[in-house]
Amino acid sequence: MKLLRTHPSAFARVSEFDAWFRHPLAGMPTLGQFFSHLGEVLPGATSDKLAVDVHEDKDAYHAHFEVPGVKKEDVKIELNNGLLTVTAEKRQKNGESESSHTLSRSISVPDGVNVEAITAKLEDGILNLTLPKAENKKPRSIELN
Repeated sequence: MKLLRTHPSAFARVSEFDAWFRHPLAGMPTLGQFFSHLGEVLPGATSDKLAVDVHEDKDAYHAHFEVPGVKKEDVKIELNNGLLTVTAEKRQKNGESESSHTLSRSISVPDGVNVEAITAKLEDGILNLTLPKAENKKPRSIELN
């Protein structure tokens, strides 16, 4: 007596489902693969912009740009019409060939910054910019009479 007729291909479908059930994301790209192709889908989404962290304290604004492997002479900082632009050229030498890649980032400088007192320091792959506030823009306490 025959209860069930099976085909070898039916088992293959079950094993494919079983493999997917055990590892449902096996066919998906890794995050690294995803972001490496993101520039093809979204122009301008590539990593040609410097990473920056900006924060403020009572005396100044601070901007920290990540520029690993970049020498001091390969960094250019410009302030023009309230826009601070940092450009870094990263050079790599492989044997006899040399290649370079330019990274850039611009941030708006708020009103009330003393532009004559802006300082920059490059240390351990981090470019630290300090943008001091003008005296009339600093918070101050007012005494109650």
